[in-house]
Amino acid sequence: MDLIPREVVYGVLRASLPFFAIACITVVAGIAALLLWRLRTRDRLLLWVGLFSLLYGTRLLIQNELVRDAFGAPGIGYRRWEFAITYAINIPYVLFALELLGQGWKRVIRIWLWLYVALAAVAIPVTLWLGHPLHVFDQINSVLVVSGTLLLLVQVLIERSRNPLAWAMFWPLVIFGAFVLAENQGLRPRGFDIEPVGFLVLVAGLAGIAVKRALETERRLRDVEQELATARRIQSAILPEMAPSLPKLRIATRYEPMTSVAGDFYDFLTNGETAVTILVADVSGHGVPAALVASMLKVCFAAQSERAHDPAAILSGLNRMLRGSLGGQYVTAACAAIDTAAGTIRYAGAGHPPALLLDKKNRRVVELTENGLFLGPFPQASYSSMMVPVASGDALLLYTDGIVEARLGNGEEFGRERLRMMLESADGHPPAQLIDSLFRQIAATEQQDDLTAVLVRFE
Repeated sequence: MDLIPREVVYGVLRASLPFFAIACITVVAGIAALLLWRLRTRDRLLLWVGLFSLLYGTRLLIQNELVRDAFGAPGIGYRRWEFAITYAINIPYVLFALELLGQGWKRVIRIWLWLYVALAAVAIPVTLWLGHPLHVFDQINSVLVVSGTLLLLVQVLIERSRNPLAWAMFWPLVIFGAFVLAENQGLRPRGFDIEPVGFLVLVAGLAGIAVKRALETERRLRDVEQELATARRIQSAILPEMAPSLPKLRIATRYEPMTSVAGDFYDFLTNGETAVTILVADVSGHGVPAALVASMLKVCFAAQSERAHDPAAILSGLNRMLRGSLGGQYVTAACAAIDTAAGTIRYAGAGHPPALLLDKKNRRVVELTENGLFLGPFPQASYSSMMVPVASGDALLLYTDGIVEARLGNGEEFGRERLRMMLESADGHPPAQLIDSLFRQIAATEQQDDLTAVLVRFE
């Protein structure tokens, strides 16, 4: 077996090892960026810089003589794949620019992107079929790289004051462009290909921009999560810690928001040991805006204590206090004033689903349908009350529409009829147990709205 001269081995190592190291660094950086994108931030800058790095590093490995010798593969067998990657590699590069740079330039960048996609769609299959690229493909690719990089430099200069992240691309682009230009002009110190060094600088710059934006995004998300946690604690504080305890009444409540904060609300006004007024309300929308309106309701409802015996007057007072301050939102509400000494319920609604009253003596469920316009948008709206007698064993259910609109596994709504049947079969069961049973049934569905229920049994 012939021995390879030491000088030849050293020459191959000197020529191949530095670029093998660059290739490995680039591939590892690409994989790390993709993992960070997938598992942590989902910031698309990381996706594009990861694909860009991975493709370029793979091409360097294919070009590297040490790698080819290690696998015992002739260079010509890999050349077609090298050129195929060359025509695809700049697509994530353009997508990175499209994601980062200003709106005003995106149309031009999209044209650049579609030119690259068109080139890749034609050049890659032709190159794989022929085993080598056509000269015209290389020329088009070079023109797109040079013109696109110049376009980015101009845009970065224009955006430097408005977009600090874009300005961070300037020097990596300049250095990369200088190395590419030197390579195209045949400037190779000691015969070494210096383009990968420029590319490594570019990847480092793009990765730094992507990581910086991802960290900033994550910081903002943490801030939002902390603010939502605070809002959740505040909203929990505005809801009653427990239902009032009155002789001849047993009251159970349940509240489950769809998101961290919600627009459902319930509260009580008590008057001695024989009277309690219940308000259940639903603010349009979800999240923080709805929760802010629900917080306003707490204050507005407390201010109605002097008219607690008259639900229609309460709703009129709430409407006057809320008008002009909801920013396009509205509130539906159901209000019931219970007087155990008189054995009556006075009820009024404002665009809310009707309350359900279990009449134990006649073994039926009655809908309390006294309803007016919802609160907020109609300053001149008027409301009226209805009065119904109650006896021992009767039950009253106030709820928000998230209960009846909950979707079951077969796609059907839970519906008011199921709610009526549940109440009809409630004879003798404690209110808390009935509420738990109701929410267990709804728990099998995908929650689409906030859920609130207040159940009162007359003893």
